[in-house]
Amino acid sequence: MSPIAIAVIAGVVVLLISVFFDRVLVPWQARRSVQKVLKTGVKHDPRALEDPKYGRGVGDGDCLRISDDNGNSAELRWAEVEEVHAYKRDLLTTDLICLAFKRAGKDEYSEIHEEMAGHHDLIEILPGHLAGFTLGWILSVAVPAFKTNHQVIWKRSPNNAVRATAAKPGS
Repeated sequence: MSPIAIAVIAGVVVLLISVFFDRVLVPWQARRSVQKVLKTGVKHDPRALEDPKYGRGVGDGDCLRISDDNGNSAELRWAEVEEVHAYKRDLLTTDLICLAFKRAGKDEYSEIHEEMAGHHDLIEILPGHLAGFTLGWILSVAVPAFKTNHQVIWKRSPNNAVRATAAKPGS
């Protein structure tokens, strides 16, 4: 057999082995690890990753207040939110899931991310302040890893006014 044929066969074998590892073995190991974690029954609090040194996001009945790690702060009234964008930042070894709130009529965005203090509490209250907002976007932004997965996850339309305002027709 010629040396070229041996090199081609060896290359094909190496390619098949790498595809096997990438498509079969690694996903199998990941599923097995997740199943082990789920079987332990230990509850993990996502707030454990939040740290005020990365900034803070707070929402109340009137507005969203965001302060970043540099001390800059922004206030955005719920009625001023025109769009909400979700995406990830690749930090080499991990991803950082971010939300950006676009101010109506301006090319101005206020960003929060999962390491900021108050992030998870803010995510939970968004459906109460932005009519039609759901949490269905999380998995499609989180997976696959290390890709931006940018999406506009909420956009104001004439039909989805801010709930706090719409909930008071008689007052």
